Amino acid sequence: MANRTHWTALRLQHFGVLMLLHGAASIASAQWAWRDENGTTVYSDQPPPATVKAANVLRQPEPPPANPPDSGSAEAQASSNPAAPPPPQNAAAPAAPRPPTIAEQEMAFRKRMKERAEAERQLAEAQAEATRKAADCERARSYLKSLDDGVRLIRTNPDGSQELMDEAQRAAEVQRTREAIDSRCN
Repeated sequence: MANRTHWTALRLQHFGVLMLLHGAASIASAQWAWRDENGTTVYSDQPPPATVKAANVLRQPEPPPANPPDSGSAEAQASSNPAAPPPPQNAAAPAAPRPPTIAEQEMAFRKRMKERAEAERQLAEAQAEATRKAADCERARSYLKSLDDGVRLIRTNPDGSQELMDEAQRAAEVQRTREAIDSRCN
């Protein structure tokens, strides 16, 4: 059992390292890269200064979609940006849905992993509770059998003294134990 736990822990560690590397790659893909006036490659999450020529820009993040879905009608766009070219005449065709970005995929993956971990935790708690309940029921049934067999039972008082259980106490204890078994051991 310990060997199995060891291998499971190792697998989780490998999985964690892979997720870390995947996250670093997605962060790096959203960066700018350009050569400055000295020829040094500069990496940043901000665009290069205006003094950098467009030919020296090595990498830039993917530009946002040309027309956001909630930006309004084509006429409203044209009136807000007079320099923009007029929309094509066949603009009635809906635009194809864009594939999710790497960041969106990463967020969805993390959400699924979090939900899976929560479900596994709840399952483990339910199994542990069922095991505890079964052990408690077994102890109660064993105690009831001892009470029913007529074995002399000695009870320890809170002050530490011991007394032999009489028949009235035994009957009350049998009744209490049966009620506990009926309510908890279905």
